[in-house]
Amino acid sequence: MYENQILSEKPAHSQGSARAGWLAAAVALPLMVTFAAYGVAEFGPRESIHVTPVTTTLEAPELVARIADTPFWREEVIRSGDTLGALIARLGVDDDAAKDFIRTDTAAKPLYELHPGRVIRAQTTTDGHLLQLSYVTAAGNQITVRPAGSGFRVNQAPAEMARGTSFKSGVIHSSLFAATDRAELPDEVTRQLISIFEGEIDFHRRLRKGDRFGVVYETYTLDGQEQKTGRILAAEFVNAGRKLSAVWYESRPGDGAYYSLKGESLKKSFLQTPVEFSRVSSGFSMRFHPILKEWRAHKGIDYAAPTGTRVRAASDGTVTFVGRKGAYGNAIEIKHQGAYSTLYGHLNGFASGLRAGQRVSQGDIIGFVGSTGRATGPHLHYEFKIAGNQVDPSKLNLPKSRTLDPREFARFRPYSDQMQAQLNLLARVELARAD
Repeated sequence: MYENQILSEKPAHSQGSARAGWLAAAVALPLMVTFAAYGVAEFGPRESIHVTPVTTTLEAPELVARIADTPFWREEVIRSGDTLGALIARLGVDDDAAKDFIRTDTAAKPLYELHPGRVIRAQTTTDGHLLQLSYVTAAGNQITVRPAGSGFRVNQAPAEMARGTSFKSGVIHSSLFAATDRAELPDEVTRQLISIFEGEIDFHRRLRKGDRFGVVYETYTLDGQEQKTGRILAAEFVNAGRKLSAVWYESRPGDGAYYSLKGESLKKSFLQTPVEFSRVSSGFSMRFHPILKEWRAHKGIDYAAPTGTRVRAASDGTVTFVGRKGAYGNAIEIKHQGAYSTLYGHLNGFASGLRAGQRVSQGDIIGFVGSTGRATGPHLHYEFKIAGNQVDPSKLNLPKSRTLDPREFARFRPYSDQMQAQLNLLARVELARAD
């Protein structure tokens, strides 16, 4: 029956016998392994180990001596009201020769230009002798005092700072400077922000509660500490619901300006206001002489500001008059392009050296707010004239500056899109804070 069949296994009776054999082997294997293991442990070779205690006296390292010879680095953050002498004392400098040198050497004078928040560092020996004093000035120069022979020497060089970018935004509730303070925006950056948009916004008269701003600007750091700020790279200002954007763009290296997202230069032919907008003057008009800063009888605009506030040329032009002018008191007149001219009255004084026939550029300081002539308090009387007739400049469609040509705009667009994305992110963050 099985002759023509190819079997893959043996017949059943042989298979059963094999299974029984394998089962017995499986049971016996652990027992044999266990027996073998015990056999090794029980009958292996034995050795007696002899331990001999050894006691050795080790010489202690001269750690104290080494620490005593190590110079100390200390740093102090400059606080409001600090003097250089107080800082040197806090830095642990006990070196009369060094103090005398710093006090008397003219090269060390930049050390006295102290600014709160900046850092000053000193390296001394353990007994207070000065090895190095280092400070970075607001101008970005690193001043270093080191021993040299029997005295000291001062080295001044541009600090090697790392360039970075910072982002800030805020909402105006009471004043612009109060908002920038809350946003921790440096005053220098705030001044740039005003300068960028002052052709579009009258910061003295047109700011509103709820206006908001966003800024992307350069920072320069040294050892992780911010030393100074650089240029604003992009900015946004929403004034009375009108959104303005600005992006810094260089068509050629060293030849740059701020442009709108459409590629239009933000520099206008005339400033919105010739009075410099500052922290001091920003809220002055609200608490002094409320009748001022109004357009009166189509003769001019009066801007209330503290005595001494700087007055700027509204546009490029030639000075035609400097001196006393009847009820205007101390006054300046400037002839601009075409039929345009401007007058600045009630000045406390004039910029040094200003004279008739002199060329001035937009933004140049030409005088200072005062109350000379027929004036009841310090303010600037400003007149804008066309062909000798006073007009209200806020109602004029004045000529604009240049616009990027199509080829430049094609290069400008990708960069402006990147900056606008960052500004949009800042706006969303500000809205989230408000919620």
